Amino acid sequence: MKLTGESLIDLFKSYSEKSSKLFIPDSPRQDQVADSLAKHYDGELLQKAVKWYIDNRPGPFLVFEFAVESREMVEKVKYENEAKSRFQDIVAETRKRMEDS
Repeated sequence: MKLTGESLIDLFKSYSEKSSKLFIPDSPRQDQVADSLAKHYDGELLQKAVKWYIDNRPGPFLVFEFAVESREMVEKVKYENEAKSRFQDIVAETRKRMEDS
């Protein structure tokens, strides 16, 4: 999935509303920051990182604040995805062994 800066800002707004969090507009800086984030990161990972960030953020935030921590957020999401995948592989292997027995 490819995000644009504009769609990323819409994502921040949408997740903020769903989580009852305050998204503080920071124009025009947020547009430039969102464009940079969208170009730098994989869209799916970035989307999950934004959701994780908003869910775990206690108060209001700016896109710029997310950008400062973006590498850490994306790495957390990447690690969680890999851990889930490994767990699912183990479950599938265990299930196969049990069926073969």
